[in-house]
Amino acid sequence: MKYSLVYLILILFGFGIVSKTTLSYRERKKQFDGKITLVTELKENLGLQVDDGKNSIESLKKDVEESYRAGSRVQMEKALGIAEGEVHFLQRKLCSPMEEIAGNLYQKAMGDWILLDTEDKSSSKKLDWDTKEKIQRYLSMAKSEKDHAKDYFLSGNFHRSLHTYKKSIVYSLLSLRSQKSEIPDEFKTADQIWVEPILLGNKKTSTIQEN
Repeated sequence: MKYSLVYLILILFGFGIVSKTTLSYRERKKQFDGKITLVTELKENLGLQVDDGKNSIESLKKDVEESYRAGSRVQMEKALGIAEGEVHFLQRKLCSPMEEIAGNLYQKAMGDWILLDTEDKSSSKKLDWDTKEKIQRYLSMAKSEKDHAKDYFLSGNFHRSLHTYKKSIVYSLLSLRSQKSEIPDEFKTADQIWVEPILLGNKKTSTIQEN
């Protein structure tokens, strides 16, 4: 009962956002598509096992696309309004596991760095300054993004929170790469999809794009 009440409140909250916004239907649909893309990406690349809720992501997307093609304004508004509310609810559910995942990976990256730095101090073959600076910069960015993601969650901006947790994970992975540490098995897909393109020069680490 409590779960159903929370679910209903969040659905209504989604409708409230819709009623107060001046965004056009096309702009709202574009934002919705971005949210669906991010949620799908996180679930697939991190193996998140989170129940979609009343309707699956695929069915929500399908309903919105079908109403859009049908061209009925009333039908489009209804389908998109329901979908926005349900995605808002799903994003909130995903924030908790994302907080844990980002935090655990950051702790691993920091722990590996402490060990590496300790070994470096007693080794005759020192790490070069650029490598040290890069590792520490990535760690700092990973922590900063992780902390900001929590702030976004507390303010109710779940989409921004999820995206920022993703950025924290990316920076932690970049730190591990710079340390030449082993990437944990559960992050290998994310590393391949998110980090390898950065290292190949397809993206700049300072401008990880938001979905």
